[in-house]
Amino acid sequence: MIITIGRQHGSGGHDIARALANRLGISCYDKEIVDEAAEGSNFSREVVNSFDEKRVAPYIAHEPHYFGIHDGFRLNMQVAAAQFDAIRSLAEKGDSIFVGRCADYVLRGRDDMLRVFIMGDLPTRIRTIEKRYSLDEDQAKKLIREVDKDRSSFYRYYTDQIWGEAGNYDLCIDSGRIGTEGAVQVIVSCLHARGLI
Repeated sequence: MIITIGRQHGSGGHDIARALANRLGISCYDKEIVDEAAEGSNFSREVVNSFDEKRVAPYIAHEPHYFGIHDGFRLNMQVAAAQFDAIRSLAEKGDSIFVGRCADYVLRGRDDMLRVFIMGDLPTRIRTIEKRYSLDEDQAKKLIREVDKDRSSFYRYYTDQIWGEAGNYDLCIDSGRIGTEGAVQVIVSCLHARGLI
């Protein structure tokens, strides 16, 4: 059983994934994908993290060893490929949940997979980010827009699909309406309906 969770920033997707993993007694991979990609490649964790779900850019200014448009694109794609290899490797270890990083596309074609997208209304997400990072409303709103833009661009570049579009997922949940536990219950019910548990 594989569950992939795409999520808007501040929607609680990470918390929902962890709570679901605890409920089902299975592994959950979020930032662990970064660690696994670094271990399985020649890239440091810092380099992998700097490209993590970021827009494909022609160069990275703070990475002095790589210059020029072609080098920037190549490095970006190599790091993404390392993450995708890590996702495939981790999926072979057993039942698991993957958060973001195009996992729904990377693992496409599996009969044992449930693809979930977590969203939330903007005011609720702003309050979440304000509290999480001690930001004011304008700062939180700006961060949400930046992170969502990065995730959307990353997803579109590597999948040629639209991030968050309902047709790309089996289940879309508004966590602002039902909260973390409600979202977990809905996902578990869907897993039962699909015969995955």
